[in-house]
Amino acid sequence: MTVPWGLIRLLIMSSVILEQPWDFASLNTLAIEELAGKSGIPGIIAKFLYQRGISTPEAVAQHLSPALKSLSDPWKMMDMDRAVDRLVKAVAQREQVAVFGDYDVDGVTSAALVFGFLEGLGLKVTVYIPHRENEGYGLSAEGLRNLASRGCKLLITVDCGISDNEAVALAGELGMDVIITDHHEPPDSLPGALAVLNPKRSDCAFAFKELAGVGVAFNLVRALRHRLYELGHWNTGQVPNLKEYLDFVAMGTVADVVPLLGDNRILVRAGLEVLDGSDRPGIKALKALCSLDSGITSTDIAFRIAPRLNAAGRMAHADKAFRLLVTDDESEAKQLADELHLLNQERQAEEKHIFNEALDKIRLLEKQAAYVLSSPEWKRGIIGIVASRLVAQFHRPVILLALDGDEAHGSGRGPEGINLYESLCACSGHLSSFGGHRAAAGMRLPSDSVEGFCTAFQEVVASVLEQNDISPRLMVDCTACIEELMDPSFSRFYEHLEPFGAGYPAPVFAVRDFSVRQSTVVGNGHLKLSLTSRTGLKNEYMRGKMDLVGWGQGDKVGLPWEKLELACMPCINVWRGRKQLELRLKDIRYR
Repeated sequence: MTVPWGLIRLLIMSSVILEQPWDFASLNTLAIEELAGKSGIPGIIAKFLYQRGISTPEAVAQHLSPALKSLSDPWKMMDMDRAVDRLVKAVAQREQVAVFGDYDVDGVTSAALVFGFLEGLGLKVTVYIPHRENEGYGLSAEGLRNLASRGCKLLITVDCGISDNEAVALAGELGMDVIITDHHEPPDSLPGALAVLNPKRSDCAFAFKELAGVGVAFNLVRALRHRLYELGHWNTGQVPNLKEYLDFVAMGTVADVVPLLGDNRILVRAGLEVLDGSDRPGIKALKALCSLDSGITSTDIAFRIAPRLNAAGRMAHADKAFRLLVTDDESEAKQLADELHLLNQERQAEEKHIFNEALDKIRLLEKQAAYVLSSPEWKRGIIGIVASRLVAQFHRPVILLALDGDEAHGSGRGPEGINLYESLCACSGHLSSFGGHRAAAGMRLPSDSVEGFCTAFQEVVASVLEQNDISPRLMVDCTACIEELMDPSFSRFYEHLEPFGAGYPAPVFAVRDFSVRQSTVVGNGHLKLSLTSRTGLKNEYMRGKMDLVGWGQGDKVGLPWEKLELACMPCINVWRGRKQLELRLKDIRYR
């Protein structure tokens, strides 16, 4: 196959797939060699771990074999003692307890976790999840009055509440004590709740700050179980095994895109094992629907399980997802899973429609520091994921607003290098309410304030861009020869590096000095190369090959490969129970 000169010229000038510069991480060679030697790991594994801040033999050992006993002490979380004392009282008096959740996967799994544990203690638990379109995010007056009318005297929020000062005050007026469990950025003035559990509080001594909402809820349950055990609550029965709830924790943590390091890594790693063998009817139905058997990964959660659970809150009501997680009835579980699957298909169609409309609006604008777009036709539950796709395409902050009469409800996403939450703080005078973190946020504002907010937000982002270059670049961990990647010891250790995710991305290696045994196009236009060692046959494993797959890159099959450098991510492919390490192509450039 003849390669067009235009493509050759592009290859010479820049990378051919991403059209981005490659940035190589700086390496402390001596420190990495020492880390590899003392830890007994291959040099290329040591390079990756060192780049991710795991730089001592002790840290390496804990990272490769994360143990639940290494989790941070829940009692270090501010207000934990007050929260547990109140729950102990509720258990002793058999009170009716309310759990107020959120409509995303983090909120629904948090609600399912707290519901399951408290019901196991013999409490009557009422779960309330607001309707995204009718009530919006956070504690609603309608929901609080509903719970108070049912006789609830204790309210636990999960994945929400940290910014709901007025609503918490209303709950108190309605006769409910409030325990807040949340992980979003706290405002300057905290709600007047009985207890506010949030590791991001400035006065909180909890060691790990980046928990998802379900992680905060899990720590509350950990502390409560510990206190009840001390009080002899299970003298005549079996103490509940909290590991059984880690499937919920893994799903909520991965879906909420929090860093998969520290406590989150420990929880997700253990939770994936629980998810693999879960007997919950809802989990089994979800796995069957997603064609998942064993070896479930964080990627499976992010792209197969979570979208279906999220579809309930985006397109209908999140109660369907909650019921799926807690039901004991296999028939009901299958029905709910099928409903979520159909809702997800509807979500995909609606997402495509909104994305195309937003693209049309952007094309009519000059290039801007940030994009704030609005429409009365857009569905609130979809605009967040559309904003994410637009950020990936334009590498600028994007806020989409769904106009609803006098109010606008928005969802924003930001690229690396822009703190979205801080940017919203700087123009909060235009907003009725907002909340979130550096990469994602939600907001509400009067419709007649949209124009002023748009101008203010763009000015704030423009000032940040003047001082920071956030142009997209491919971050490469290090160069690697094909012999290093084919070495069986690399594959053996690589499996223990997972799960990858936010804050802990999979390694990207620049591969040079290889030979291509075969180049083909497979499937629906995908590139497949068989790579071999160029330097000889001194080791038996070098006589073999390593497959590289470039999704959608079949048109590049005829490139002069041995003159090129490949940016690749290793991936463990499981086929019919057999594991094999292969490479996934991210980019190409001339050496």
